[in-house]
Amino acid sequence: MQVPPFHGNISFNAHHSPMGAFFTFTCGHFGTKGGLAAQLGKPGNQDVFIGVKDGGRHDAGDLRCLPFYEGAKSSAQDAYLVEQAAGESKKSPRVVAYGKDQMTRHYAWATDTWKTAEFEFSIYTPFDGIPDPAASSSASMRSALIPAVTAELIVDNRKGTQTKTGFFALSIPDPGVRMLDEGLPRGRVGFALRSHMGFAAELVELKADGMRVGSDESGVHPFAFMRWTPQDGIIEKDNPVHLLGSTPGIGFEVPAGKTYILRLAFGCYLEGNVTTRLEGRYLYTRYFASLQDVLNEALAGIRFVKVDCNTHNDKLLLSGLNRDQQFLIAHATRSYYGSTQLLEIGGQPWWVVNEGEYCMINTLDLSVDHVFWELKWNPWVVRNLLNNFAGYYSYHDEVKDPKTGALRPGGISFCHDQGVNNQFSPRGRSSYELAEISGCFSHMTAEQLCNWLLIAGSYVTVTKDAAWAQENRHLIDACYRSLVNRGPEHGLIEFDSSRCGRGAEITTYDSLDHSLAQTRNNLYMAVKTWASYKALVQIYGAMGDTPETRKNLAGANEMAERIVARLKQEVLPDGSLPAVFEKENPGYPSRILPAVEGLVYPLAWGVASAAIPVELLELLKRHTASLLKDGQNRNKFSDGGVKLSSTSVNSWASKIALFQHVARELFNIDENGDARAARGDGAGWEKADAAHTHWQVDGESGYWACSDQMLSGVAKGSKYYPRIITTALWMKD
Repeated sequence: MQVPPFHGNISFNAHHSPMGAFFTFTCGHFGTKGGLAAQLGKPGNQDVFIGVKDGGRHDAGDLRCLPFYEGAKSSAQDAYLVEQAAGESKKSPRVVAYGKDQMTRHYAWATDTWKTAEFEFSIYTPFDGIPDPAASSSASMRSALIPAVTAELIVDNRKGTQTKTGFFALSIPDPGVRMLDEGLPRGRVGFALRSHMGFAAELVELKADGMRVGSDESGVHPFAFMRWTPQDGIIEKDNPVHLLGSTPGIGFEVPAGKTYILRLAFGCYLEGNVTTRLEGRYLYTRYFASLQDVLNEALAGIRFVKVDCNTHNDKLLLSGLNRDQQFLIAHATRSYYGSTQLLEIGGQPWWVVNEGEYCMINTLDLSVDHVFWELKWNPWVVRNLLNNFAGYYSYHDEVKDPKTGALRPGGISFCHDQGVNNQFSPRGRSSYELAEISGCFSHMTAEQLCNWLLIAGSYVTVTKDAAWAQENRHLIDACYRSLVNRGPEHGLIEFDSSRCGRGAEITTYDSLDHSLAQTRNNLYMAVKTWASYKALVQIYGAMGDTPETRKNLAGANEMAERIVARLKQEVLPDGSLPAVFEKENPGYPSRILPAVEGLVYPLAWGVASAAIPVELLELLKRHTASLLKDGQNRNKFSDGGVKLSSTSVNSWASKIALFQHVARELFNIDENGDARAARGDGAGWEKADAAHTHWQVDGESGYWACSDQMLSGVAKGSKYYPRIITTALWMKD
């Protein structure tokens, strides 16, 4: 299918990343830098030059480029030339950026294409399941884990009367840029930043009949250049490659009547240990020998990659979702993979999703939202995550009465994360959590216990892996006892962890007000705890019939019923529920839409009708409809975007996606709280979806290539973020 032009602001960055390499080629935002970045929670720092000029390479024509650079000229040469720099610059052609009205952008699930009157530039970012290394061949692992993405620059000069010159170049301020003059076969040229990342290209002629002819048959080859600016490098006859240059590039001449395609590969190769405390290397280094090996493999496979990308594109285009929903899914998928990292530690795989700009390792309250995507594509990574948290990042605590301070039995829980910036934390400790405070950076003990249980319940239910559940029976039992100990009377979380000291526990909504940030007696946590007991029911149901299993299964069901009974006591006259069940608490008047978030799990498990009591379903549906119908629109922004809390302008895209999924699929209500005309599709939320698209592409958000935490629709935190992959729940299969 043809991918239509993007319907909104086309000036926004996007990740283009392989799976599990923590590497990205980022571009798309006008007037800012991007390019290649490895192990970095932000876009790269390179001007990107993609374009054409009239005439042959040595003719003095201006360079017309996509606007992915800060300025037309790098100042790197000024470090070597002072008086001479000005003179050389005057002789150089200019770099001229295309305007918005001279380009279209075609943004799909696995391709990102820019079209001008003179060329097309397409980036291919396929995705698929990552095979389990313990049960897969080296060939299949090599194919899945290639740390590279590919692109094509097509210059169609069939109607031209003179030669045109196409080019791709990066202005790289970091030292160590070199030409890849070894390891690439004849017809391919490339450059690298030291040995850890780079790009390579080959030239193909596109015949009138659609056949592609390689350089060996056509006799045409790309040329390499590296000067301080792309224009000086292209036009230079005697010394196109200068090792002091900072702008390596690849160009090609296209005679009149011809169409040439420059095939590009962007790749990385980081060998040796890349993490500390737990020393890990990238698993792909088991299957690839060097950066050149990576780039050659990527160029060799580009034809197959394009087929895979088009298959994904078609699936999204035919999904029945509106164009904004499709965009949000495509944008989120790229951002998710840009944060992924598959390591080998102690000879075993270790799956990591880094937390966007913060680069925290496997933040558990993100993992619980990634689980839906991962169970669809890579179920083994979910098991890997569960085992690694249990083995390295679990701990035992006591709980304290908030009124008396008395300590009671607690139990097992799990850390917020496993470390930060490739530095694993000490066992049983996160990089985030601190004692003696009650706001951001306090402990999330109760919610992380729920998160681990929800991931475990999701894994067992979807994969039917009863053997894993039976092997971890002692751990599941410990989680059950620990959860009961935190709220024995009504099932709600009533006590704080002793790890907090004089402080208090918080939730994953750490930067919001009391409506969502407080753990104790919180509506959001109440429903999430209910879902955690239902996860235990799913796990115990898979274990097999024993007296202990029957006892704990019955106990989990009883605790879930207690929570429903407690919620019924808190219903207000308008059908809504307070955010915090403490009348003197500043969170009591707040109204929160994430009250329904816990329902997404039985919905995703395919057991919603059996697991969710009708009274709970109706109670939360009335609550949600009441908030959406509110005459003061306290849970909506002025543009129609969803406001998670009536008392906070801080709203998170990933959590909005979860809420929308429940509202549509379980409640069948639209953005105004009314019954949807059409059931089973994405209809009824068009205004909100359009607003959420604008949040991602307009203003500061456009630079950050998918952001989660929005203050009044502007990205202020959680940027370059993976968790918005929750939007993929909207796909039917």
